[in-house]
Amino acid sequence: MKKKFLIRCALGFLSGMAAMLIVPSLISGEPIGSVIYTDELLARAGSPTAAAIISLLVMGLFGSLCMGGTLFYALERWPLACATAAHYLSMALGYLIPNWLLCWDLPLKLLLSVEGFMALGFALIWLIMYLRYKREVQELNELLKRKIGNTGIKEELS
Repeated sequence: MKKKFLIRCALGFLSGMAAMLIVPSLISGEPIGSVIYTDELLARAGSPTAAAIISLLVMGLFGSLCMGGTLFYALERWPLACATAAHYLSMALGYLIPNWLLCWDLPLKLLLSVEGFMALGFALIWLIMYLRYKREVQELNELLKRKIGNTGIKEELS
C-alpha cells in the first residue's frame, strides 16, 4: 500500500506540474509554459525563475494530493460514500492552498464555481464506482448461486 501511495503521489506531482504548464496557456491563448505565475506572485517571489519554481512545486504538491487521495477508495472498511467524501474534501480544501499561495485571487463566484464543478465530478465518480461495484457484487452472487447449486449445499443451508 505504501509503494502504491508513493507511486500515485509521484505521478500526481508530475501531472500537477504538467497541468500548471498547459492549462493556463490554454485558457489565455498564450504559448504553453508562458503563463505559469501571476504578477502578484512574481512581485512576491522577486524573480521569474523563483515564481515559476514556486508555481510548479505548489501545483505538483496539489497533484500529489489529488492522486494520493485516490487511496481512500482502497480502505476496505470505508463505504464508497465515505471514501468519495474524504477524497473530495481533501481536494476541495487542498485547492484553496494553491489558490492562496499562487496569488490567483479568484473572485468568490469563480472559486465557488470551481468547487461546485469538483463536487459534480465527485458525484459522477461516486455514481460510476457505485454502479461498477453493484455489477461486480451481482456477478459474484450469481457465481455463488451456481456454485451452491452444483454442490448440493443448498439443501444443507435451508
